Parts: sequence; C-alpha cells; structure tokens
Amino acid sequence: MKWNEELLTQTLHELKAQERIPASERRAVIRARLVVAPGVYLCAFETRLGWLGVARSEQGVRYLQLPRATRSAALRELQREFPEGAIQTDVPEGIERELREYAEGRCRAFSAALDLAMLKPFQRAVLIAISKIPFGETRSYGWVAREIGQPNAARAVGQALHTNPIPIIIPCHRVIASDGSLGGYGGGLPMKAKLLQLEGAALNL
Repeated sequence: MKWNEELLTQTLHELKAQERIPASERRAVIRARLVVAPGVYLCAFETRLGWLGVARSEQGVRYLQLPRATRSAALRELQREFPEGAIQTDVPEGIERELREYAEGRCRAFSAALDLAMLKPFQRAVLIAISKIPFGETRSYGWVAREIGQPNAARAVGQALHTNPIPIIIPCHRVIASDGSLGGYGGGLPMKAKLLQLEGAALNL
C-alpha cells in the first residue's frame, strides 16, 4: 500500500473545499455511505487472529471485518454490511497471504489496492495520514490532526478512526491517546492491544 504526498494534498484540498465533519457525527451516518455499493465481492479466510472477512470492489479492498470465531460469522457480518455483495469461495491470493503473514508477525506492510472512493474527504485524509505510521510505532490523535492541517480536530479524528472500514491494513490501532493509554477502537480495546503487542509496540497498560 503506497500513499503519497500528492494524494494527501489533493484530499486536503477536497476537504477544505467541500466539507467539515463535526466530531458529533454518528457512526451510522458514516457507515451508511459505505454499504450501499453494487459490484462488491465478499470472502473470508482463517488467520492466527481468527477469521477475517474482506469486501472488495474492482478498485480494491473496501472493507475488512476484524477477526471472528468462524467463517460463517465473518461472512454473516459482511453480508449485513453489504447485502448486495456476492460471496466468493476463492480469496485473492495476495490479500490472504499478507493478512495471514501479518497475524504471524511476518508482514510489516500491505500491497493490496484499496477503494476509498465512498469516503468523504475528512475521513480519507485521516486514513491516508495514519497509513504513514510505521509498523510497531504509535502516534496520538493530536498528531493525526496536525498531520492533516487541522490541529484542533483531534476529537473528530477519533470519530473518523472509529469508523475506519479497513482496519489492520489502514492501521488505526496505531493511534493512541496523548497520555500513552489506548484511547478507543472500533474493534474493542482488547483487540487494539493485541494488534499493538503483535507489532511489538511499547504500551502504557
């Protein structure tokens, strides 16, 4: 996965020109923009973390379901998010391999194409920024806000991260509170801690 400064700059221009997302915007409103999407293909595969579900379009990965106990559970939740999605038995080899290797602590970066077209500029800017956080390191919500040129938007950053549709690949788990505590996580704090420990990040637990 390669994010570049040109893409971030373009996204920030869109953000300034088109919208501001307040910190109070609800998760359901943001999620609603993602799920009504034809031409989405669903699959699930097992890793050491559990069963991961992936929804992808022709442009790339659109959604990643955090680990579930069984394949049926992962697919069931994917179908709730993408009721028009088509289940595939064949998993794209590169996506499966990299996520399995990540769960084993052997993959430090992902090469899969991502589809962020359904996101609004603010969230896209946030996700592009956190994609620059190196494996095994953490940054604060304030750092992300400064990185996107909105130093007073730390709370809105947290809301945008809470609705990250592609966790792990876009590493929102690497964003923590300024005091070193975990902060929040859409997949629950135990999963956030587990991912950071897998990467060998220093934690204040």
